[in-house]
Amino acid sequence: MKTNIFNFRRVGLLFQRYFIERFRWELMYWGMMAIAFMFLRNNIPAMFGLVLIGCAFFAARFLREIHHPSNGVAYFIIPATQLEKLTVAIVMTSFYYFVMMMIAYVIGNLLGTFLSNVLTNVDFLRDGLNMNIFHHSSLQWKLFEEVPKFPDIFGINYIQWITLLLFIFLITQSLFIFGGIYFKKNQVFKTFAAIILFYVFLGILGQIEVKLILGNNPTAPKDIELWGKILVITIKTFYLLQPPFFWIVSYFRLTEKQV
Repeated sequence: MKTNIFNFRRVGLLFQRYFIERFRWELMYWGMMAIAFMFLRNNIPAMFGLVLIGCAFFAARFLREIHHPSNGVAYFIIPATQLEKLTVAIVMTSFYYFVMMMIAYVIGNLLGTFLSNVLTNVDFLRDGLNMNIFHHSSLQWKLFEEVPKFPDIFGINYIQWITLLLFIFLITQSLFIFGGIYFKKNQVFKTFAAIILFYVFLGILGQIEVKLILGNNPTAPKDIELWGKILVITIKTFYLLQPPFFWIVSYFRLTEKQV
């Protein structure tokens, strides 16, 4: 059987294999996320933080089996191309993860609001123990409804804000799936440390360039405006190319791991 051509049937079988082998783990993971949303459903920053942090762990740990001798051999002898395997990993850690997070939020929000209202009506908690931690509240969808309020701070509209959030999500996913393939142990923390070191290096490099370019130049104000525009274009291009770049690098790293 030839496996050097992308085949959607094999991709479907890889999805099937994943859910068969990790069904219980998936139930436990998304159950924990739903419970977390029960308590964080009224805290917008905490919910966004949960989505991004969860994305980092989910992506970095998705291909953890390739770093174990026995499991790695079994994974690499699967009759599918590395592109097909990586495609499954990207879809599962981006589209699938995001959809499941939204489902977990819906379930957690419904259960949290319901339990809060039930406990509010328990006389033993309200009167006997004089506990006022539970209050009756109507069902709210703050993760969906209150997002449009944030753009007022940054001067961008709703569509731009949603696009920015999705882009941050994709950047996080691409970075940590590469880190999960590259590092053998502690993938999340090592990837996070590498990101910090990289941006520290960029900050130092940026300061040196500013001093070298501007210095005591009498036309500094005009130069600052010009270099500011160039910098904005460079940053936008850098972040736009980052997800596909790390997906491509992940492909080559995965192929190298097989060899």
